Amino acid sequence: MNAAFECFLVALRLGLTSFGGPVAHVSYFREEYVARRQWVTESRFAEIMSLTQFIPGPGSSQLGAAIGYERAGLPGGLAAWLGFTLPSALVLILVALGIGDLSGDHAQGALRGLKLVALAVVAGAWLGMRKNLAPDLRRLAIAFLVLVALWFFQAPWITVLMITISGIIGVFTLSAGEKIEKQKTGGRGLLGWGALVVFFLLLFISIGHNGPLAGIYRAGSLVFGGGHVVLPLLQESMVDGGYMSKEVFLGGYGATQGVPGPVFTFAAFLGVKANIFDNPWLGAGAALIAVFLPGMLLLGGTMKIWGRLRGKRWAQRAVNGANAGVVGVLGVALLRMATDSTTLTGWVDATCVAILFLILRKKIIPVWALVIIAAAGGAVIG
Repeated sequence: MNAAFECFLVALRLGLTSFGGPVAHVSYFREEYVARRQWVTESRFAEIMSLTQFIPGPGSSQLGAAIGYERAGLPGGLAAWLGFTLPSALVLILVALGIGDLSGDHAQGALRGLKLVALAVVAGAWLGMRKNLAPDLRRLAIAFLVLVALWFFQAPWITVLMITISGIIGVFTLSAGEKIEKQKTGGRGLLGWGALVVFFLLLFISIGHNGPLAGIYRAGSLVFGGGHVVLPLLQESMVDGGYMSKEVFLGGYGATQGVPGPVFTFAAFLGVKANIFDNPWLGAGAALIAVFLPGMLLLGGTMKIWGRLRGKRWAQRAVNGANAGVVGVLGVALLRMATDSTTLTGWVDATCVAILFLILRKKIIPVWALVIIAAAGGAVIG
C-alpha cells in the first residue's frame, strides 16, 4: 500500500472515532501511532507533541500531520491532515446547510458514552507515557511541577511556559541518553525558513483586511493551545464583523461539540454561513484552509529548524525535560476530565470508565471499535 494513502486511511479512522477534544486526540494518536503501529517511538511522539505546544494552531492536527510527514514525507503529512479533518468538516457543512440534528436524546446519550471512553483512553495514555518518559525521580518531579502549575493556572500560555521551564531544567539536571542524530533537512533548512516567511507575510496581509477569510487566518495564527481557545477570536471576526448572528455562531459551535476530530473544523460551518465565494462547499474549503494553514506553516518551519538542532547533546537533555513536562500536561488534563461533573455523574459512570480502561489495557477490543460500542450503548440508554 502506498505510504501516503496508508496515512490517509489511518487518520480517517481516527477522524471518525477521536472524540473528546485535543488532549483526548493525543491519547488516541498515541494508541494508534505508537502502541499499535509503532510509526514513531514514545520519546519522538512526545518530542513532536512538545514542539506543537510552542506554536499557535490546532495542536492535535499538527501532531498527526507531523507523524504523517515522518512516515511518508510531505504527501504523508497532507494525507494525515486531510483524513483527520474530513469527517467532522463534512458533518459541520451539512449542519450549516440545515441537514442533521445533534441535539436529540439519543445523540446526547451517545456523546455521554464517548466522553467516558475518552477518559479511559487518556488514562491509559498517561500511564504509558509516565512509564516511558518520566521513569526516574527527577523526571517525575518535573512532571509533578508542571501538573501543579497547570492545575492552578489555566491560561493557554502557561503550558508553553511550563514546557519551556521543563526543557531548561532538563538541560542542567538530566542526562542526554542515547545519541540522536539530527534530521536531514535538505537545502540547509531553507524550506523551513520559507514556510515561516509565508506565515508572517500572510499574517501581515490579514491584519489589514476585515474579510471573513482574513479573520479566520488571524484566529489560526494567534491561538495557543488550539481547540476551544480559538472561539473568542472567531467570534470577534464572524459576529462582530457582521457575517452572522451570535445565535447562529453559537449554534454551530454547539454542533462542533458533537463531532469527532479537531475543533478547528468549526471553520467549515463558518465558511458556509458567511457565504464565502457564494458557494457553501468552496466557502467551507477556503475557511478550513485559512484556519489550518498558519499552524501547518509554523509546524513545517519549526520542524525543519529543530531537525538541525536535535542532534546536539544539550538539545537532547532539553527534550528529555520537555517530554517529562508533557507527562504533567497530560496528567492535569486527565484530572480535569475526571473531576468534570459533566463527564462522571456517579458511580455507574465511574464503573463504566474502569471497565473500558481494563478492556483497553488488555487490548481485548481495538480503540476504534470500543468507541463505536460506547457511543451505541450511550445512545440506547439515552
